[in-house]
Amino acid sequence: MSSPIPVRVTQARQTARTEAAEMGITREQISDLVETFYGHVRSDDLLGPVFARAIPGDWGPHLETMKSFWSAIVFHDGGYAGRPMPAHMKLKPQISPDHFGRWLALFERTLDEIGATPAAKAAFLERANRIATSFQAHLFYDPSSSV
Repeated sequence: MSSPIPVRVTQARQTARTEAAEMGITREQISDLVETFYGHVRSDDLLGPVFARAIPGDWGPHLETMKSFWSAIVFHDGGYAGRPMPAHMKLKPQISPDHFGRWLALFERTLDEIGATPAAKAAFLERANRIATSFQAHLFYDPSSSV
């Protein structure tokens, strides 16, 4: 049963939507970004095999999840409630920091290809870099190797 109380849009969500609009980011652009980016990933000689093993069948659900993920990041819309780290931890034996460098390079290339504004490109890349840094810290940090 749904709540009779209408969902309130918080000030943070409204601010995020306004900022996204000012940068030219739309849900359609996020969809194009995800579809184009994962097309590149699938054909990439380094990333493609890792993703093919992780997603051996229908890519549709993963693409929809990624669209929800990026929409949640950009619009603060609460549309993504997943836990990506456990899925990536399963891939740890197959990946290295080099994979994240390639992921970021393909992501940046895709932003150029889809015509993201300079502000949108900067915002997406800032978030993508934070994500990559966080994932690498969880996957590869070894306190015994710290100086």
